[in-house]
Amino acid sequence: MIVDIGGVESDIVYLFILGCIAGFLSGFFGIGGSSLVTPILQVIFQIPFQICVGSSLAQTTGSSITAVLRHWKLGNVDFKLAFLILGVNFLGVESGARILDYLGSLDTFVIKNQEIHYVEYYSRWLFLLILLVIAGLITLESLPSNSLLKGRIKTKNETNTKLTGRLIQRLQIPPIIDFPKSNLYSISIVAITYPAFFIGITTGLLGIGGGVITVPLLIYGCGVPTNIAVGTSLLLVFFSTFYGTIIHSMRHNVDLTLLSTLLIGSTIFAQIGASMTQLISGHSIRFYFSFIVWALSILLIYDLITRFF
Repeated sequence: MIVDIGGVESDIVYLFILGCIAGFLSGFFGIGGSSLVTPILQVIFQIPFQICVGSSLAQTTGSSITAVLRHWKLGNVDFKLAFLILGVNFLGVESGARILDYLGSLDTFVIKNQEIHYVEYYSRWLFLLILLVIAGLITLESLPSNSLLKGRIKTKNETNTKLTGRLIQRLQIPPIIDFPKSNLYSISIVAITYPAFFIGITTGLLGIGGGVITVPLLIYGCGVPTNIAVGTSLLLVFFSTFYGTIIHSMRHNVDLTLLSTLLIGSTIFAQIGASMTQLISGHSIRFYFSFIVWALSILLIYDLITRFF
């Protein structure tokens, strides 16, 4: 069945399958799913970028809340840590949406005899840069360990022993706070909230729910155990994407047909993904996560090469 999405004809069956995949990844990795949905809608389905951002944020809101409830029941959500980050994150979302408005108002330019919008051109490069950095960091941390090959099963008390220095824990800028749920002590509020602002910008500007950045930040930057990082990230993703959905709806960037199609599959499969985290070790989750990020990076590189070079 073919439907019109933002002036582009799209097959509703393929959109439904995309929603199922995004929902599973949301529950399993805590990434919200929009980091996958946004580039695929733009690159493969050729849907206008503003519609991709607004609709994928709305879809992520729906799928992430079901995964959050599942992780809450499993004891994987640190509410104290999540709500500390949220306020500054909202400011970042609003800032990102305003930057998107500005880029969307600029004139087009010509590459290879085709008119290109500034918002589509620069968003692809920024998206790619963020993904490459994250993929590189996760891969470096995951490769030295053989726990994946040994089939090690995760326990609730698992901690991350190969962190990249626990960067945020080293910044002792007052005020200082503890997060017993995440086994974190003497953490600077300032050091946590500044990254949250920039994560919010990526949500408002690129339609990334924030999980693709938040999960590595919590694991590698703070030293949060992987299962807690996934559950807490999903709570942050829900609130930030919900706020992002509201402000993008006011800008008419949400397509209801696209949204409903994605939500049907993603809501169901988010529960399955969340349940799977109890069966796989934290190290394995991080290892698989790196493959997802690399796949997105390769997709964007291919699109940039074929369209602009």
